[in-house]
Amino acid sequence: MTCEELIAYLSSYIDHEMDAALVAEVQEHIAHCRNCRVVLDTTQRLIVLVHDEGQRTIPAGQRRALFERLHRAFLNRPQTWDDSNAQASEGNTV
Repeated sequence: MTCEELIAYLSSYIDHEMDAALVAEVQEHIAHCRNCRVVLDTTQRLIVLVHDEGQRTIPAGQRRALFERLHRAFLNRPQTWDDSNAQASEGNTV
């Protein structure tokens, strides 16, 4: 298993949603790959922290201001090649 494959399977591994053969491959890989062990450990710790922290409510005024800022940022974002092609094809539709 490569590091890229491990990353693709990481969620399934953490959630215990993979077959025994893939589990064995993941465990073999992390036994020899320090970077992937760190990624796995960090991800598991982050899940615990988020779970323990619970949901927080953003006051309505702050939430509204946040969405307005996000909306303005989205509208003012630099145009990408994909965006300009989509707009060009929209303009060419009959």
